[in-house]
Amino acid sequence: MPIVTGVSETLPDHRHPVSQQVGHRPIHRPMDGTAMRIAVIIPVFNDWDSFIILVRELDRVFAGINAAVEVFPIDDGSTEPIPFPAKPIDDLCNVDRVELLSLVCNLGHQRAIATALTEAYRRQVFDIVCVMDGDGEDRPKDLVSLIREHLSYPDHVIVARRCERSEGPAFQAFYTVYKMAFAVLTGRRIDFGNFCVIPAKALERVVHFPDVWNHLAAALVKSRLPIRKVELPRGNRYAGRSKMSLIALVTHGLSAVSTFSDAVFVRLLLMSLGMAGMVAVGLLGVMAVRLFTELAVPGWASTVSGLLFILLVQAVMFSVVAAFLTLAGRSAPGMVPASDALRFIRERTVLAGS
Repeated sequence: MPIVTGVSETLPDHRHPVSQQVGHRPIHRPMDGTAMRIAVIIPVFNDWDSFIILVRELDRVFAGINAAVEVFPIDDGSTEPIPFPAKPIDDLCNVDRVELLSLVCNLGHQRAIATALTEAYRRQVFDIVCVMDGDGEDRPKDLVSLIREHLSYPDHVIVARRCERSEGPAFQAFYTVYKMAFAVLTGRRIDFGNFCVIPAKALERVVHFPDVWNHLAAALVKSRLPIRKVELPRGNRYAGRSKMSLIALVTHGLSAVSTFSDAVFVRLLLMSLGMAGMVAVGLLGVMAVRLFTELAVPGWASTVSGLLFILLVQAVMFSVVAAFLTLAGRSAPGMVPASDALRFIRERTVLAGS
């Protein structure tokens, strides 16, 4: 059983009374008992072998569940040939439809997700939208656990927080340093990724939030939507190796920081002002030692004063730059997925279902 943690934002608990035997509880729309309409969004870049395995595994875990499931793989400008229809996936029993969304170019993992979320919102037929990676590290059986948690907390975004990780020690060390730096710069914590379930009533806010274009998890935190976290282990890749390079990982981390750019610049502004204040106090101390004591060594006061004055000028310049960057960031128009993302979809192709 997954371990459930608290929410990042507190709202009154309006959970629907359901059976405690979650392993045997049917998935249905809580209010009227009809089949829940579920969209599963899966970004893919060249990793089609893993995707095919994932779809078949999704079809297996949804067996016996009263839900209408549609899967939306997003081809994020793959450079390798797409194996359909050479490898058909038309023998599915519990997944009603698989529709490929092909992008005109490689936008990157996060922007591909934002585009698919906008497509799901445009259709206005889904009760929940699920986001998961297509390589197997987000396990289909865990998706069912997140959906079951949604039944108890229908107003919350349900996210997976990793209680076990499969990466090597170097990656985990880098990730720990990144989380510490993120907390220092932004004053916030992000301990979950893209694996999540978004209810329909929250989807409208999500796709109108400009920061979703750069980083989904950070945007969810910033959006003030109620979040429910479920601790789940990371699975193993189905096939091949990860396409995520070191540069891509660093860019992904910086994208999360950029979501809170206002807070970052304000913190830097306050830090630089504090540094300027300490330098000013240092200059006054040097002057006091030079004028009122006999401790000063010849040439010492001018050397120290010169160094402190340089630091003061740099701190003041940094403060001015941080202030202008904060103002510029607040006045610049952002990329809003709800109005801008769909133009990147080149083609919609039904791979299974009708």
